[in-house]
Amino acid sequence: MKPVIGIASAKMFLPGNNLDQYYYVGASYAEGVARSGAIPLIVPLMSSPDAPFRDIVASLDGIILTGGEDPAPHLYNEPPLAGLGEVDYERDLAELAVIKLAREMNKPMLGICRGMQILNVALGGTLVQDIPSQVPGAYQHAQKGSRQYGAHWIKLEPGFISEAIGTTEVLVNTSHHQSVKDVAPGLRVTGTTADGVIEAIENEDGTVIGVQWHPERMWMHDPVMLKLAAAFVEKVKEKKAG
Repeated sequence: MKPVIGIASAKMFLPGNNLDQYYYVGASYAEGVARSGAIPLIVPLMSSPDAPFRDIVASLDGIILTGGEDPAPHLYNEPPLAGLGEVDYERDLAELAVIKLAREMNKPMLGICRGMQILNVALGGTLVQDIPSQVPGAYQHAQKGSRQYGAHWIKLEPGFISEAIGTTEVLVNTSHHQSVKDVAPGLRVTGTTADGVIEAIENEDGTVIGVQWHPERMWMHDPVMLKLAAAFVEKVKEKKAG
């Protein structure tokens, strides 16, 4: 059977309906997983205290943590700064539970944008709450225009991500105002922009991977970015078989 990749959902209201919330993921996440030979499955990040996250994580072979709101800064022992964006603390708690269980069960994880940030926080790292006000000389990391295409280059250090993409420099899109500050124990920086913003982190065996850009927006038309999804699926297959 093909490996099953859980894709962490966000919540939203539909226009004209402010009573009912819906779980959703961007279609391109699922498309990329399917194109890479795995089965995509939406994981509802429920806020109920008895949410069956242990059973959910046990049923998955790997997990993708998706983009979204800013993680709550008190989770990494900082007060909220003026540039902090919207926070969804219930989602934070749900994702922290999922990440803890995934590490306990040795399930590979790929964090994208917010997903990379919450991974770093969950494992003991911190964040830059607002790049424009905290990083002098920073690029425009909240890309204007077509977010399906690259906006700036990043340099990749040797590791899972560089090997997956097959290069040490890559043009990426950008849609964020936060980034990793102090890297969590057990992780290392493997991608940066020339302005010093951290764009990729990973652990030594490639089972915890984080990218700050949105490859899922690019891999629908960019075969280089689809290689990242394919490599993650292969890592999941490897762990499942072992």
